[in-house]
Amino acid sequence: MSDFDLVDIEVTHEPADDVLHLDPSEASEGHLHTIQAVRLQAGQPDSELRSLKQLDENSVKMLEHQVDAAYRALFEMDGKALLADEVGLGKTIEVGMILKEMHFRDTNDSVLILTPAQLAKQWQAELREKFGLEFVCNYDDEFNGFDSHDYIIASIDTAKSDRYRQTVLARNWDVLVLDEAHYVKNEETDRYELIDQLSYNYAFFLTATPIQNELTDLYNVVSLLRPGLFGTRDVFHQYFVNSDQETLVNRNELQDRLNKVMIRNRREDTDVDFTERRIDTRKFDPSPAERELYQAVSDYVKGAYSQDQGQKLVLMLLQKEVVSSPEALETTIRRRLDDQSELTQTEELESILDLIDDVDTVTKQERLLDIVEEARDNVEKGRVIVFTQFRATQRRVAERLASEGYTVHSFHGGHSSQEKEEIITNFEEQGGILVSTDAMSEGRNAQFCNIMVNWDLPWNPMRVEQRIGRIHRIGQKRQVYVFNMALKDTIEEYVLERLYHKIDLFQQSVGELSEILTRLEESGKSFEDEIFERLVNADSEIDLENDFDAMAVDLQEQRDLAEKLEEFNSGVFEGFDLGASDD
Repeated sequence: MSDFDLVDIEVTHEPADDVLHLDPSEASEGHLHTIQAVRLQAGQPDSELRSLKQLDENSVKMLEHQVDAAYRALFEMDGKALLADEVGLGKTIEVGMILKEMHFRDTNDSVLILTPAQLAKQWQAELREKFGLEFVCNYDDEFNGFDSHDYIIASIDTAKSDRYRQTVLARNWDVLVLDEAHYVKNEETDRYELIDQLSYNYAFFLTATPIQNELTDLYNVVSLLRPGLFGTRDVFHQYFVNSDQETLVNRNELQDRLNKVMIRNRREDTDVDFTERRIDTRKFDPSPAERELYQAVSDYVKGAYSQDQGQKLVLMLLQKEVVSSPEALETTIRRRLDDQSELTQTEELESILDLIDDVDTVTKQERLLDIVEEARDNVEKGRVIVFTQFRATQRRVAERLASEGYTVHSFHGGHSSQEKEEIITNFEEQGGILVSTDAMSEGRNAQFCNIMVNWDLPWNPMRVEQRIGRIHRIGQKRQVYVFNMALKDTIEEYVLERLYHKIDLFQQSVGELSEILTRLEESGKSFEDEIFERLVNADSEIDLENDFDAMAVDLQEQRDLAEKLEEFNSGVFEGFDLGASDD
């Protein structure tokens, strides 16, 4: 994408004001106005969102500010917009509505959505479940490259990698969506260069914090969307930024220009009603048999990893399963023993199976009954969702609850779409307890329920928030109760107490978590990898505590930075009218 530099055409020596007020769309034939934009208007003189009637209200309920944002982005901004709503107002939903409308009007034959790595699968699920839009994600087995699919969601770092970069740049995309657009603020980076060189007809950038370090960030991000809108960088600095770059000047002029490209709704100006979350964490002493089993598995995992780091995934799985249920752990161990190619330390695995047989009582199982009784006393129809990561655990928990006389529903990824819908409908109508794997964390919302239990906790904060998001979303009218279960002196307690509570995870939105995690994962390691490696490399309990405390400090710093950036952006745009239109 070529930059349109106003200075390059300044040949009449007119005053700078005249240069600034030149509309670059009249001179540029780049992205600003294409014949494609006219196609959006075709067949509908008033340019209303005709696809709204196609939406399933059970899957998504559009709010006024979201519909307005989609309309303005398409028809007032010619399909090139910076969606900069404050965190939690549903920017992903706005883009979903935009893409649905473009699909309806047959103007998006190819779509490329670039996101931070940890958000790619969530984007895929949201667009499928809420808008019926099917995308291939670069993490899917069926992904065959950027030239093999027309609807792609990918990590921006995957797209800019040496393996895929040229393929991505070779295509002319109908639509580009860039999530967390502030990560392309620096023109010296590969990310910025990729977006700058991409060829597309329409583009929608998302960020709640377009300004990260200095006001020039706003110039860089907007210039990728609308080259020349602010003039050159020197012109932007001269007219809109004071000498110390901490405040804006000529704010009315800047607002006029931002209104051509940027939409920013504030919480206080919307009709969004956020209910509270009440978090109740229960920690239990494991039985002697459970403690011995946990120690044996931890020792095995450390030893096996020191011999072969290529086993990381299965070893990580064992460490998670030992605090979930004996059944989940046994399933993986027997599969491992049956697979001769992975046979390692056979005697230790056989010994662990013997220890599993010694576990007569599962502590969490007994304590879950107490939680369910407390919860059911306080809610209509007693609906409760219990989340676990493992099918074997799910079966055991469901059987135990059923034996106590509860109405139990089970939800997992093995069900067909129709079966999943029937299960959720039955749960809504009959009440009872839904025992679900994380397959539901990417499915239909269940706002008719307001109580959930985390039987076990994923080592990925985003997955935890996705669970909570099934019941605590825009439109939830009641207070939400989240119960967390953890065995004391286990990795589960460390993750919960030393990490998740430190960043106030259970009160964070997906957008807020994305800010924290994306910065933390700049090193290339995932959150899960960080946890696992600290666990296996610690020489003692004290070392492990210190390692987790250090990780918690990093998390807290990133959280504080994210909060400061949100406050800073709110201050910069204070008084700007960039939200819902008055029409």
